[in-house]
Amino acid sequence: MTVDRPLIAIIDSDDSLRAELRILLGAAAFAVELFNSAEEFLKRNRPQSPQCIVLDVRLPGMSGLDLQSRQAKVGCKTPLVFLTAYDEVRTSVRAMKAGAIDYLIKPFQDKELLDAVNRGIESDRAKRLQRQTFDELRTRLVSLSPRERETMVLLSAGQGPKQIAGKLGVCTHTARVHSSRIMYKMGARSIADLVRMADKLGHVPGKEAIRSDDIPVSNCCGAPRRDSNVRKSYGSSTDGSRGQSMAAAPSLS
Repeated sequence: MTVDRPLIAIIDSDDSLRAELRILLGAAAFAVELFNSAEEFLKRNRPQSPQCIVLDVRLPGMSGLDLQSRQAKVGCKTPLVFLTAYDEVRTSVRAMKAGAIDYLIKPFQDKELLDAVNRGIESDRAKRLQRQTFDELRTRLVSLSPRERETMVLLSAGQGPKQIAGKLGVCTHTARVHSSRIMYKMGARSIADLVRMADKLGHVPGKEAIRSDDIPVSNCCGAPRRDSNVRKSYGSSTDGSRGQSMAAAPSLS
């Protein structure tokens, strides 16, 4: 089975440095794309997103920091490794606070860059796995009927069949049937497993009525967007022990 190599985007106006980094990263089994400006990178039309971006702080046109800010605004969280010939504390602090993996001063050691890129790759893999897990759970949640979603909320709050039956106005047998269907559809092996799933979805019982208009969906960069075509119904709990309303589920990216 062929395994795709991690893709690294290099953004630097120095032609010789780009060529050197292509050789270095290529020898380390990475796929590499080269760009001489942030604008050129933003025009790329490739199906695969880079798992790490290595870029100069000072670029012609849009700076590396400006690109970092733009990526953050549109919800793209691709790990960034900054390169610079200027040891500017304020700039490095700004970059790192905004989530950069590393800030390397030129000339840097090959190992420094490779270590930083590998950290970026690991960070990206973890985020992609979280996103995949969230999307799978969301698909299972959508498969539940409105009454099953109400029941799931109560189950997640630690309510038993009799308590659920009383709150939903159904018989205990019906509450048990709903509970069994929920466990099957969500792929939960235990109530504790269901609670963990609910937490990952932001599916937390609230004190108010069961009501929500849509479910968040991850976009290509991992940020949540609202999908008005998918509707869900949430339950309420009288104990309020699991926090606030479930009207908005957070993304995992």
